Amino acid sequence: MPKTRNETSGQRGPSKKRKADSEIDKPKKASSRLKQTESFVARRTQSKAKLSMLPSLSLDILFEIFSHLSPIDLIHLARTTKDFRRLLMQRNTTTIWKSAFAQIQELPQCPSDMSYPAWAHLAFEPVCHNCFTTNIRNISWILRTRLCNRCAKTCLENVDKFDADKNEVDKDILECVPFDDDYCGMECCLESDRKRFVEELEAHKHDRKDFVEQRMTEIPVRIDHAIDCEDWSESLANGRANELQQIRIDRRNAISAKLFEMGYDKELDFLTAERLEDVEHSDYVPFHKHPLVKQPKLFKDKNWDSMKDTLRDYMEIVRAYIKRKERKDLIWKRREYAALAWFDYRMVECDPGTFLPNQIDIWLWSPVKDIIEQPSEIEVTKDSFEHAFRGLPAFTNAWQTDKLEQLVRVANNNLKWLSFPEANDLERATCVFSCSNDFQHNLMGCYQEDESCIMWFPEFIYHRCNSLSRRRWGDKDETITDLDSCQSLSAESEASGFRRRQWSTRWLFFDDKASRTVKNILTACRMPLSTRVQHLDREDPRLVCLKCSFGAKCDGERVFSVMTWRTAVQHNLKKHFGDGQTTFQRISSLDALEAKRLEAAEPARRISALPNHPQQPIDRPWRCTLCRDRSVEKGALTLAEMRKHYTKCHDGKVAIEEGVDYYRSYDRAPSQPYQVRMKPRDPDVDPQPGPMYIAAI
Repeated sequence: MPKTRNETSGQRGPSKKRKADSEIDKPKKASSRLKQTESFVARRTQSKAKLSMLPSLSLDILFEIFSHLSPIDLIHLARTTKDFRRLLMQRNTTTIWKSAFAQIQELPQCPSDMSYPAWAHLAFEPVCHNCFTTNIRNISWILRTRLCNRCAKTCLENVDKFDADKNEVDKDILECVPFDDDYCGMECCLESDRKRFVEELEAHKHDRKDFVEQRMTEIPVRIDHAIDCEDWSESLANGRANELQQIRIDRRNAISAKLFEMGYDKELDFLTAERLEDVEHSDYVPFHKHPLVKQPKLFKDKNWDSMKDTLRDYMEIVRAYIKRKERKDLIWKRREYAALAWFDYRMVECDPGTFLPNQIDIWLWSPVKDIIEQPSEIEVTKDSFEHAFRGLPAFTNAWQTDKLEQLVRVANNNLKWLSFPEANDLERATCVFSCSNDFQHNLMGCYQEDESCIMWFPEFIYHRCNSLSRRRWGDKDETITDLDSCQSLSAESEASGFRRRQWSTRWLFFDDKASRTVKNILTACRMPLSTRVQHLDREDPRLVCLKCSFGAKCDGERVFSVMTWRTAVQHNLKKHFGDGQTTFQRISSLDALEAKRLEAAEPARRISALPNHPQQPIDRPWRCTLCRDRSVEKGALTLAEMRKHYTKCHDGKVAIEEGVDYYRSYDRAPSQPYQVRMKPRDPDVDPQPGPMYIAAI
């Protein structure tokens, strides 16, 4: 390509910009320059549009401008230049301050002993009056000061410092110097006010009485003014809070409208319902508390682009949570159907009071669990479990066997002197369990203060701690972790805040001391160690403690406390701390008959002899069959209470039958009679004569 003349000569050709300028007509170029000149002048004018010429204005104009400012604006203006300070702090400018204060609605009048600038400084400027720390909202209207916590320690004097009984000056100070009842956590006055008053008091030596009386009359006026100021300040704060709240509401509504346009209408309705119900959780912050929503700033469309992505991510989190919640609610609804189906099956197929799983164990049974966890599109009702329940007999038998084996393992892990190889051995009288959940016992009122939590078969199987738990305690051994949210598992009849849980041996342990005590009792009764609890209860022997008599046996002359075998175990655990060397002696059958007669009469005798002494608790051995494991279960009842319960809660049914409508509560031990004091004879020498009875103490 041949070079041009400019290129060969080394000279640069005309630039594109110059060519463009050369192609523009001259009139058009003049017009462009005119516009540039006008914009430059405008910029110069804007840059010089300041208040530097304000002091040069006439006083009339300045006064008219200043009269429209607020008191705090006048304070700030007075601090800008010396000329403005000199002008605004003169007494002849009072009208300006009055006009400024007149704009503040309901503000009490400026006190007569304060200037308008000082009054504005106190009412509107949130700074410490001593160290000028900013953002101090703690104001005392009667002391007329604002102090930070640090300055309050040095500028205030506690009322306890003054003793009116011993010092006349202190008495005058307490009567004439203003005190705040509760400022910075104490009743106090300003140290400066106290010093000023003392100086004035010394200056009025000749008319001290009149001076004190005058100052005393000023205090009630100052108190009334302070009360008015507190009311105004509170109303001002409430008005500002309402204004900010309305701004937040408008901002929330505007953002909601934007999100509605993006297709989050369902999520917004859900968040609104949560806000009305005051629901909070850890998955996300409530919508009205979101950092971008709760700001007390007016919403502007130009700011939407900067927050849109953040709020979209937030709404996606809410959408995912709603989906999980709907699935969770559906699962719980299906569990309720499974529980109802189980209750109906149990009423027909199982004997009342039988050791059976509760609804939680049924939910975890594989056939039922598979039905519950079916996809959400499949409809599940109570009838859906009918086919699965055909395998319930085998499941309940396996469940019972598994729980009994757990008890055998617990016993064998703690046994030191014998073993229980089979589940049937749990029925031995020497098989004694205790529960370590004493706190829960106190809440449920299971045992008296002098009674140990020892249990024999079948009490430790039906013990309430095995199947009950307190809400919000998060038992770690439970398979289903959100049982607290299910109201149908409530067990409020036992104690407030209780619910049902999976059956567990978590709190049970084998009581070796009680077991050794039973061994000694069986030895005294000449019964084998394999004796069952039912056999020992039918035998119902009466015993005396030989440790209490220092080894002396019954001889017809010595006074003994005669007790049942269960009471004897409690006696050894309490009186002798479960000593394994404690021995007992069984009294003769004739003495036992007399002891039972005395036991029957003992409650009435104690009531007459010791009317204020605590009596035996009422025995409540029955539970309702229809209410078993339900939230409406009333707990253990007397027979009279059971009849009243059926009349009120079960269609007024009057004729109720044991084993059908109600069953024995096996979690409670049989009620034991009082101990009686008597002189039993030696059962090996002379078992025939009757005993000698001694009045119980």
